[in-house]
Amino acid sequence: MRENIFNHDVAPVKMYREVAKENGDVSLVEVQGFNAIVRASKTNPYDTGQVVYVHPSSYYPIQLERLEEIAYELEQSGYKITGSGELKSNRLAFIELENEDLPNLTFEGTELSPKMWIGTSHDGSVALKSTIKIVDTVCMNSFMLNSASNILFKAKHTRNSDYRIEEYQNQLRIAKESITEYYEIVKRLQDTKWIRSENNKEFANVLGASMKPRKRKKDGKEYWTEKQYSGKHASQIADLNWSYDNSPGQESRGETAWRWFSAVTYWADHMISDRELESGSNILSGTRARQKAKAFNIAQSFTYNGFVNPL
Repeated sequence: MRENIFNHDVAPVKMYREVAKENGDVSLVEVQGFNAIVRASKTNPYDTGQVVYVHPSSYYPIQLERLEEIAYELEQSGYKITGSGELKSNRLAFIELENEDLPNLTFEGTELSPKMWIGTSHDGSVALKSTIKIVDTVCMNSFMLNSASNILFKAKHTRNSDYRIEEYQNQLRIAKESITEYYEIVKRLQDTKWIRSENNKEFANVLGASMKPRKRKKDGKEYWTEKQYSGKHASQIADLNWSYDNSPGQESRGETAWRWFSAVTYWADHMISDRELESGSNILSGTRARQKAKAFNIAQSFTYNGFVNPL
């Protein structure tokens, strides 16, 4: 019998509210039309559970046992389970897998390795899905490809969470095409010279930051500053410049568009608050994930018609 990847699961339970009677007694009245999604231990009968979300009573959560079933079925076809976890206050669960048949890419300062990511959420933000996660093992930066697609299986969000694993060779073909296309862009970025003096402007584009006069107060009097970034954005741009200069692998990458993009991914993955990390900000559709995707598009556009020239 296989060991559980997760030691708990989720289930819908009825909710009740306290209602005070005229004589001072309190009774419990069922909340109609809604259920609480409770996460509780699979083996501890005394675990009363944690409410992770509230849904209409017609909603049935995808159980983590089903996610485990998919992972074990994929393991039988050649994948290796390499990690798992939960984010967003236990509202999102995921499992990561590797496969030796998927291609890697290595050059100075960079070692890219693909992982298959499968996950689901209990708050409706992520359906049962799979996608590709590329990890640079030099700096442990990550980037998700085709986060809106499903590569490994098709699933229906029903009470039984029916799913169908895609044929193995078809999985590999689709995954290899996506990974190879990404690697070709990465190589173009590495072959494109980057002008460091443009960092602030392009980092600001990633953040959506703008320079404008700011209202300040000194000695009780208000005044307007010269054009400048907000304090938050100025701090983030400084961190991004630090990442460009000092994060792992950067010196070996040289002054290239790939180095600039890697600065953003390092900042997004590692120079991040615990609260943002726990919320899943740097994966899928989180704020930092969107900033990584925007940076990738910016860097890629410069390989065609930007201010940079091929090395």
